[in-house]
Amino acid sequence: MKFHKRQLILASLVVALGAAVYLNWQFSGDNGFNTTGFLEPTKELGEAKYVNTSYVDEPNESTQANAKVSDETKEYFETAKENRDKSHSEAQERIKDLSSSSEINADIKDEITKQIESLAQNIEKEVSIENLVKAKGFEDCVVSIQNGECSIVVSPGKLDENSAVVIRDIACGQSGVAYDKVKIIESK
Repeated sequence: MKFHKRQLILASLVVALGAAVYLNWQFSGDNGFNTTGFLEPTKELGEAKYVNTSYVDEPNESTQANAKVSDETKEYFETAKENRDKSHSEAQERIKDLSSSSEINADIKDEITKQIESLAQNIEKEVSIENLVKAKGFEDCVVSIQNGECSIVVSPGKLDENSAVVIRDIACGQSGVAYDKVKIIESK
C-alpha cells in the first residue's frame, strides 16, 4: 500500500510541475518590452560597404552648403547650451535668494535645499547623457531634463531608429526618466 502512495504522490508532483511550467509559458508571452513595432532594420548593422577610392570629390556648391549648415548647426548647439546654462544659473540664484531670506521658516528652507540638490543632479545627468551620446558618434547634442521629461537634440545626419533606441536607453539609464518621457529631436 505504501508503494502506491509514493507513486500517487510522485505522479501528482509531476503533474503539478507540468502545470506550473505550462502556466509560466502561457502567461509570460509578449508582456515585456516589444520592439518589433518600431525596429524593422532596413540595413544590417556591420554590413560591408563598397567604396571607390580612385574618385576624389571636388568641392562644389552643395558641399559648401553642407559646410554652411554645419556651421549653423554648431552655432545652434552653442546657443542652446548657453541658454540652458543661463536658465540654470538664474534658477539657482532665485533659489539661493529665497533661502537667504530671513522671513522663511525652516520647512521652506528644507524644500529650497531639496530643489537646489535636484537642480544640481539634473545638471549632472544632462552632462553625462550628452557625453555618452557624443561617444556613440553624434557630433553634438543638447540635453534638457525638466519636470520628469528628458529632451535631447542631436546633430543631423546620424539619427535612425536603432540610434534612437540607444539614445533612449542612455537617457533612461542616466536620468531615471521613463522611456516614454524621452524626446529625441534631430536638428536641421
